[in-house]
Amino acid sequence: MKNNKLIAVLFFVAAAFSACKKDDNKNEDATAPTIEGLEIGIGNNKIAHPGNDLHLEAKITASANIASVVLDIHPESGTGWKVNTTYTEGLAGLKNAEFHKHVDVPADAALGDYHVHIKVTDANGKVTEAESELKLESDPTLPSVTGFEVGLNAAGNDLHAEAAIKAPNKIASITIEVHGDGFEKEFVYTDAAMVGQTSYNLHKHVDVTAAHKGHYHVHLKVVDQAGKENEFEEHFDKP
Repeated sequence: MKNNKLIAVLFFVAAAFSACKKDDNKNEDATAPTIEGLEIGIGNNKIAHPGNDLHLEAKITASANIASVVLDIHPESGTGWKVNTTYTEGLAGLKNAEFHKHVDVPADAALGDYHVHIKVTDANGKVTEAESELKLESDPTLPSVTGFEVGLNAAGNDLHAEAAIKAPNKIASITIEVHGDGFEKEFVYTDAAMVGQTSYNLHKHVDVTAAHKGHYHVHLKVVDQAGKENEFEEHFDKP
């Protein structure tokens, strides 16, 4: 009789443990998305400049797959520059993704303190949000770029990039980075014709033979001799 009771107790404990384990697995499947390594501005300096790009980057994980990512930027108080954009392309349906965007800051954007919110929603409707401060300030000595254009040749192996660059503190280096669809390559230039110049007409051809068909981002980064840098973005599709 005692043995039967002991067996019954052990069976009950085992059943309860199994049920808890199933519940734990359910909870794991329902875990909300995560946002890690959030960067706002170059080197996460949380600074943007009117008339330039704002660099944003984060690693997103969603066990139930990403549904959308919403970027919201607004002034800390009063009126000013506002952004409210929903991103799905290249993100929706993925469990792991790198959110890397360059947002144009209008030349007439009001200077001051802002807030940045990044909200990730997964396929189950679970939401995770990260936020950061951002300051818009003027710096006329930053490197600047106009007429930035990229184009792929018919063979799909050569990417043409051109831009007019100005750097009041003189150019130290120029970097072109191409990434997308599992491909990432960086080209750093320190040609004698550009280093030490305050203006330079960039005209380069970069090899993208190894890139698969898909959509790609091209980042142009200019670093000056005072250590200041600025980054700009364009896109292209490889058919």
